[in-house]
Amino acid sequence: MTTPVDVLIIGAGASGAVVAWSLAETKMHILCLEQGDWMKPSEYPSTARDWEARQFNDFHISPNRRNRSV
Repeated sequence: MTTPVDVLIIGAGASGAVVAWSLAETKMHILCLEQGDWMKPSEYPSTARDWEARQFNDFHISPNRRNRSV
């Protein structure tokens, strides 16, 4: 991509998504980057019985603990 942007948002989590949404109606060019894949609501960790354990592995707050491929 060679088009310059006005705002670059790293991460579409709670804060990044709110900022992107609040700037969506402006005339600025916004780019929001997210590492993770799209998830189905039925696959959220809170829907499984092991949701408490998953916060220490694939849904850990630290990306270093999630063991995702780069």
